[in-house]
Amino acid sequence: MNGFTLGTQGDAEAGGILIGSYRGNHVQVRQCTVPLRRDLRERYLFDRKDRGHQLAATLAWTKSFGTETFVGEWHTHPEDFPTPSMIDRATWGKIVRRRASPIVFLIMGRKGLWAGCGHRGDVKNMSLVSADSP
Repeated sequence: MNGFTLGTQGDAEAGGILIGSYRGNHVQVRQCTVPLRRDLRERYLFDRKDRGHQLAATLAWTKSFGTETFVGEWHTHPEDFPTPSMIDRATWGKIVRRRASPIVFLIMGRKGLWAGCGHRGDVKNMSLVSADSP
């Protein structure tokens, strides 16, 4: 991933967008962007400011003849097991109200991750299933 790492406890948050496609009721994530030069990165904040994220989504759309698109976003939190902040939920609410398709939201912590899906104006937690589950 171009030398990018999630970092350690003292590092600034990181994030990007998820690019993929819709397959019936399923969202397939095929790639993601990583923090770019103009993004705002602080200890408790990540704000996508760099146009490179939009350019990556547009390029995926063009190269796939319209089958791949923005399907969500991800970012990190400086905690072991992350939960969405009020800022996260407010931002996601704006995104899901503008889009008809489901949107995936991921927050990666130091030891675990939080996953949610936004659709029709609401964001709900997703259950994570281990590859070891029956």
